[in-house]
Amino acid sequence: MIYEQRIYKAVPGKLPAINARFANHTCEFFKEFDIGMLGFWNDEIGASNQLTYITSFESMADREKKWAAFSAHKPWHEARAETEANGPLVAQVINSFMELTSYSPKPSFKTTLQEKRIYEAMPGKLPDLHNRFSNHTMGLFEKHGIENVAYWTEVVGTSNRLVYMLGYPDLAGREKGWSGFQSDPAWQTARAASEENGALVRVSKHSILRLTDYSPR
Repeated sequence: MIYEQRIYKAVPGKLPAINARFANHTCEFFKEFDIGMLGFWNDEIGASNQLTYITSFESMADREKKWAAFSAHKPWHEARAETEANGPLVAQVINSFMELTSYSPKPSFKTTLQEKRIYEAMPGKLPDLHNRFSNHTMGLFEKHGIENVAYWTEVVGTSNRLVYMLGYPDLAGREKGWSGFQSDPAWQTARAASEENGALVRVSKHSILRLTDYSPR
């Protein structure tokens, strides 16, 4: 299974129109062409003028076939022309292709608040990072009320990154969960043991996201 993450940076003021187009048109076209839809998010904290969404395909060939059919679909062109009568809605598109790690659960959502985290591993340390998550971190997240949504690695281009998504009941739940996790002696022991020969993560980035009203559950 291939997952495609797409980030649409909206023309200033146009994010509501992008959300409306997905809710009223694009999602139905995706269903028509059997394009899997994992989720659609707007930023809860941080950048506030972008839409992040993740679709799924059986393979890259399946993706190319379905995306080509969607892109050539006359009703889609009509909907796009109608919604862009006063100018384009999207200023920039950033996409990446991912596959689930062997230890990832099947992605699903128990809440509407998620956090996407990207860890760029130190050279040669990605396998050790995977081992730490599968053997320690995931269990400790669950212990402290943090939902393991999914864990991915990128499949196009040279990648030394782990992309993962967590879920929370609310922002207060996030703060409580992370506070408990970071102060847990079991985590501190696991981290120290895994970093005996040096740190595993070079750069980390995270964003707090909320599922849109039209996102599948």
